[in-house]
Amino acid sequence: MRIFVLGATGHVGQAVLRHALANGHRVTAATRQADPAALRNLRVTAVPVDDELSRLAELTAGHDVLVDAAAPYPLEPSVPGSQASRLAIETAVRRTERVLGAARMNRLRMAFVSSFTTLPRYEPPLGAWEAAWRRSVYPYFEAKEAMERVVAAAAREGLPAVIVNPAACLGPWEFRPEESSFTRLVLARRLPVVMDHILSLIDVRDVAVAIELALSRETFGRPIPLAGHNISLASLAGRILALDGCSGMAPFGIDDRLASAAAFWTAAASAVFGRTTPDAWRAVPLIADSFPMQPSAEQIAMGLTLRPLEETLRDAVAFHRGRPLG
Repeated sequence: MRIFVLGATGHVGQAVLRHALANGHRVTAATRQADPAALRNLRVTAVPVDDELSRLAELTAGHDVLVDAAAPYPLEPSVPGSQASRLAIETAVRRTERVLGAARMNRLRMAFVSSFTTLPRYEPPLGAWEAAWRRSVYPYFEAKEAMERVVAAAAREGLPAVIVNPAACLGPWEFRPEESSFTRLVLARRLPVVMDHILSLIDVRDVAVAIELALSRETFGRPIPLAGHNISLASLAGRILALDGCSGMAPFGIDDRLASAAAFWTAAASAVFGRTTPDAWRAVPLIADSFPMQPSAEQIAMGLTLRPLEETLRDAVAFHRGRPLG
């Protein structure tokens, strides 16, 4: 098959294209970078795209599958209902509609990588209040839900589109800057404290397999939750450090509410002074919104077998050891 990957240099996109190549498919990798390190030495056809995806219909012609692993993630806080908040959401929806239009025009099957944040979960009263506040302040959450609704509606109208909602992703081929990577920050000894939080982790390679399974089984139109291994951030950091030869050095855990408040005010201060919020702080709302997950009925029905967490951590550490830290 010919597979077109949006977000090919991202973590999930890398896993998707490498899985496709390993299975003999031809891959076109869309990128906004001139010479991305993530695509070097890979047998892919790299094509440039702009923020508006203005040539997407033309570029995807002749392909069989379009994988969207590059959906926007507006993580800067804004005043609820403000023009900035509405613009972030509307921009995300317009981009998704352009992707759907290209898939319709070229009769492609499509996979949309959504987020665990759109999944239903039980929240105690205080947790529900905190989640409501978080979702009102950060347009990321409403944007993700809006994009997913648009894809689901297109599937109900006949577009063969699958929607996967993976837990937090980990594994090799993470080419993000150090400030955006939990693994790299831990290995660089730059995280003395972490949020006292339990989340679900899934290997990006398992997400790639799940997309293939969902497409082959034609599980179109409904979200497919992808659970991983449940672990606390402190334990996760400790296991990464142990693999790097530094056992017994796990960071201290701090209260979620304290971390969330600090992240919000850091972002607010950055906005006042015209600066971008540091990436490590921008991730806090996502971590606070994560939760332990059990395999969903859809995941079980697909027969997805998760890699052992130790394998995921070992391969992630090995990948980052091969790239300079700091």
